[in-house]
Amino acid sequence: MRKVLLVIYFCFVSQFVFAGVISGKVDRYDTNYQNKIVDSKTQKGLSNAKITIPEIHYTTYSDKDGTFQLNADISDKTVLFVEKEGYKVFSLTVDNSVLKNPLKLGIEQTSPFDMQITDGVIHLGDNLFSDNSANSGDFRLNAKGHYLSQTFKRPSAGANQDVVIKIGTIIGLDTKKAKQFGQNRIAKVYSSPAEVFVNGHKVAILEVNGDNHTIVVNKSILKDSNELVIKTGRNLFQTEYVDYDDIELANIRIEVQEKTYYARH
Repeated sequence: MRKVLLVIYFCFVSQFVFAGVISGKVDRYDTNYQNKIVDSKTQKGLSNAKITIPEIHYTTYSDKDGTFQLNADISDKTVLFVEKEGYKVFSLTVDNSVLKNPLKLGIEQTSPFDMQITDGVIHLGDNLFSDNSANSGDFRLNAKGHYLSQTFKRPSAGANQDVVIKIGTIIGLDTKKAKQFGQNRIAKVYSSPAEVFVNGHKVAILEVNGDNHTIVVNKSILKDSNELVIKTGRNLFQTEYVDYDDIELANIRIEVQEKTYYARH
């Protein structure tokens, strides 16, 4: 993946994936040169926030001022989580180049309508991938199959509110667009995009690795009980058998947001 800007809101926009309010802000250089967890609205430090990198079994906690040490050594891009009671789970793609600079991570308070769909990291695919695949060096989980299926109840959303799917982090996509962005080292082949469905309706495709993908769901397709399905793509150059793209997703949730500046198609 290309090196990110020093101060950036993490949001990658792919076709039918709409940019929205980011669940956390990342400042590369904190003036105190310390890693810190803060309330995204008040900017006050948050104590006892849990910071984990599950794939290397790393855990630490913020102190009374929200500061924390992060002495982790990772070989490839992987997912860092921040969890604190009363706040939305926050996830971020990190590697050693990211971790060498202090991080200031702003997390948002939960609302009554937030629904956490997954915990931790989910690996989709068939466990067959090249060493040149995006983020393959950090895959340590076995695939749970080539698709994820989860149910959720209809959120209560007003006329001026959107129901959105938030995917905190995606790594491993080997699509043509991911290849164009330099997110893998595969020379000649690529996979079809991952697809997102709600109640059988395709609501998004996922083409680019990154953080904070936001998908607006047409409320007319929602029922009292709903099914969210995410299917990984396929190697478009393999014809002898089906070769599923191995990807990892983290921190998937359903939220209700005020209508803002989403692009419409």
